[in-house]
Amino acid sequence: MTETDLIISGGLVVVSANGPFYSTGYVAVRDGEVVEVGPGKPRGLTAQKKIEKNSSIIMPGLVSAHDHMYGVLAHGIPVKAEVSSFWNFLDLFWWPYVEDRLDKRLIEAAVRYAVVERLKTGTTLVADVLEAPRAIPGALDVEAQVLESAGIRGVLSFEATERRGPDNGLLGLEENNNFIKKMNPRNGLVKGMHCIHTTFTCSPEFIKKCREQADKSGAGIHIHFEEGAYETEQSLRRYGKHPAFVYEELGFWGPDVLASQCVKTTAEELDVMARHRVKISHQPLSNGEVGGGIAPVPEMLDRKMTVCLGTDGFIVDMFEVMRTTWLLHKAARENAAIMPAETVFKMATENGAETLGIKAGRLEKGYKADIVVVKNMFPTPVTIDNVVAQLVVYGSGSWVDTVVVDGKVVVEDGEALTVNEQNAREESIKAAEKLWEGFDDA
Repeated sequence: MTETDLIISGGLVVVSANGPFYSTGYVAVRDGEVVEVGPGKPRGLTAQKKIEKNSSIIMPGLVSAHDHMYGVLAHGIPVKAEVSSFWNFLDLFWWPYVEDRLDKRLIEAAVRYAVVERLKTGTTLVADVLEAPRAIPGALDVEAQVLESAGIRGVLSFEATERRGPDNGLLGLEENNNFIKKMNPRNGLVKGMHCIHTTFTCSPEFIKKCREQADKSGAGIHIHFEEGAYETEQSLRRYGKHPAFVYEELGFWGPDVLASQCVKTTAEELDVMARHRVKISHQPLSNGEVGGGIAPVPEMLDRKMTVCLGTDGFIVDMFEVMRTTWLLHKAARENAAIMPAETVFKMATENGAETLGIKAGRLEKGYKADIVVVKNMFPTPVTIDNVVAQLVVYGSGSWVDTVVVDGKVVVEDGEALTVNEQNAREESIKAAEKLWEGFDDA
């Protein structure tokens, strides 16, 4: 008999977006990795813990490749700013009333509850961008401690920007650089990336400085890119060219760059980015929230670009993000054939993991044991032929029963095991009340 740490069995197994699929199968885990996947019942295997889940779907963990977990504190925020464009959203609301008010205590409380939300809805890996210029240095360390104690996998970065002046900008660059040096050599759940904001909040010299740091560390770069028309307008006014060409002239683009949003990106810009093998993260729900527009995702896929999905800290159920991605582009292009469910599911799993440099997103031997078990609550039969479409189009994070990260069970029977959800929620409410102080007259 071969000893393993964990065996999950009894459900329909989805190895990846394009299979293989087992109508009844099992996944065996040892030392944080998948060691065996197959149909039927495991033979010749024993385990320290066995989870039998009949009438369920066993699938890879979901990946939010662009997130802002602190954003939970802004849910229902009573600011009366008139927001009519993405620039208004930043200038009149998000910067003064959220980002610029955050401190380490607020971040810690927000992230602790945000992690529970994500785990309970099937997200096992998150690329989180922290935006809190008054909370550095040391803000990423606070966030990392919360993620590690909760048992969720994360790639963290601080959004370095010169919006509050060059000194604060350099402090942001060093926040990432120091965090990466500390965390990335470790074989832990949390790693770091470099991160800058945009061409309208960062000077060319600042952008090149970030590129130089990434070349030395090998950690990759996360940016916001053309989330609305404002960046394009400012780039044309300041540089006489679209932002993608500004970045290209600075030698910034590369396969280690994750460009999130890309709502207003032109075909010519996509050609440049595809040539440099830039990765894309698509956030359809938050793009709607800020009135940014609809990203040209089908055109990205036509160029064989790697596209992943994220929540942006808005609606955090990745099943909602998948469903919206599947629907939105069909409507926008008036073409029901585009964005098949298998493409969307891959974007939400292995594309995100690959982009973040994590061997996850598939239930395959040698991959990280990041696993989600979904209760079969569908009112029609779920088969190996339709399971991906059922999950993408009709699935819900509320149906998540069990979550495993790095081989450890962190959600069981729908309940978080590593964080006291009630305490986390109460602390989040207190933190939001603190953040909202004085808003009655705002």
